[in-house]
Amino acid sequence: MLEVLPVAIRNFDEARYLESNPGARTALTSGEAVSALDHYLRFGIDENKHSTIRRETGTVACSVERYLVSESGFCLIIGWLADEGCETPRMKLIGGEFTIELPPAACFRQARKDVEQHVRDGAYDYGFVAFGQSPSKTLLKQSLLFQVASLTGTFQTKVTPEIVSDKRVLNTLLQIIATCEAHSGKQAALNGFLCGASGKALIQLFRSHVTSAVSSSYVERFRPRKVSSSFVTVLFGSTEPIKLQPMLFRASGIDFGEWIYVCNSPEDADEVLRYARLMSDLYDVMITVIVLGDNAGFGAANNVAIDHAASSRIFIINPDVYAVPAYARQMKQVLAEAKLGKTLWGGLLFYDDHNLMHSGMFIDNDSFVRRNSLNRTDDSLLAPYGRLLRVEHFDKGVPFSEREWQKPKTVPAITGAVMGFERPLFEKLGGFSTRYIYGHYEDADLSLRWSALNGPVCIHPQIRLVHLEGQGSRARGEEYRGASIANRYFFTAEHGDYFDKHLAKTSRRAP
Repeated sequence: MLEVLPVAIRNFDEARYLESNPGARTALTSGEAVSALDHYLRFGIDENKHSTIRRETGTVACSVERYLVSESGFCLIIGWLADEGCETPRMKLIGGEFTIELPPAACFRQARKDVEQHVRDGAYDYGFVAFGQSPSKTLLKQSLLFQVASLTGTFQTKVTPEIVSDKRVLNTLLQIIATCEAHSGKQAALNGFLCGASGKALIQLFRSHVTSAVSSSYVERFRPRKVSSSFVTVLFGSTEPIKLQPMLFRASGIDFGEWIYVCNSPEDADEVLRYARLMSDLYDVMITVIVLGDNAGFGAANNVAIDHAASSRIFIINPDVYAVPAYARQMKQVLAEAKLGKTLWGGLLFYDDHNLMHSGMFIDNDSFVRRNSLNRTDDSLLAPYGRLLRVEHFDKGVPFSEREWQKPKTVPAITGAVMGFERPLFEKLGGFSTRYIYGHYEDADLSLRWSALNGPVCIHPQIRLVHLEGQGSRARGEEYRGASIANRYFFTAEHGDYFDKHLAKTSRRAP
């Protein structure tokens, strides 16, 4: 018989175990087990029958470092818990007349080197972040009891909320997403959190912020007139484009009609309005400025601009996109056409006159695998592996060949740096989705929805512009990197099934 270590269990209730486990009684009768304790040690523990042991509750080391509650009732709890068990701890907020249990999917664990050095070295994800929204805006704006129970013990402490804006909670969580690390793997730790209920709550938090940012927008038109096209550009942290773009397009002989500039950084509003007046007077062009109350992100800002457009033919132009004199004739030809039809048009974007930056986008995916952290949580929260969709560009850095671009090409998606479409079809889709925080993936999302409901997504061979990649805005802060990371999970959750079903149409093989 195999030699095993002797185990003694205090407070084992043999009668209760046999009463609750018919299989144990059968094993005793058949001789498979010599006693109830023998059966429990060899089978019952592995079957997770913990209730037969009367546990003496201990205290586990824990700390709640921040408890933020926003004006709309969103809460963010940041701290650490020195548990080393294999089960997800239960966390609660307890008030005088209510209890709120934080579901496992509302939390994710992160590595905390400072705690590891203080408690125990090793691959332990001691840190925790819990996030959610209360059904009431005021319920959580009071001192509460925070209680946690794990296999290693319990802990409770009084927490007093920091009452902050929605944006403060949003940016704080995004900064954590950008900078966190996990022994189980960052992608694995964030996947269940962002692709489930917490991700939906984070999207709702951003939409709450967007509603506030656009509700008090200021609109001013300079030299208004009837136009056949409206160019739309979103500014953030930079005012130079409003001085350069209208001038360079007019210098190339391109009549853009109306140019709408949306100022996503209200601190720049005075300068933007002053430049708009100057440029419209100097070049006799129509410029419209829309100043938002705060950064509402790329999608929402464009939606607001298109609502105010003086024409139904819309061209979205990034602030770092400029006319190429060598190809001005082709661009003038596009603008002279009556309508854009049912197609969502993209263009050829260049580094210079001869080298493409890209010509449309395709979708790929990357796999990730959970690592073996010592205090991994249960598999329902941390899947052993997963995937994230990724947007890539065709022809990046490839020398331009005129022969290859004699007619339009259908592509899976186009970049938001240059888009052309008819406004009614854009409005039919509800515009850009505001599920993507600040920026990234709205263009690919719109492309997939457009091809499913409106018509083709194509590269127009005559739309040829220079794109000074990454120079269009000045987004400083880890919250913007965190938003880009979160948006990739949101895009995967929204379009993962579509990608799997239409691999040939959305991947690199599409053209």
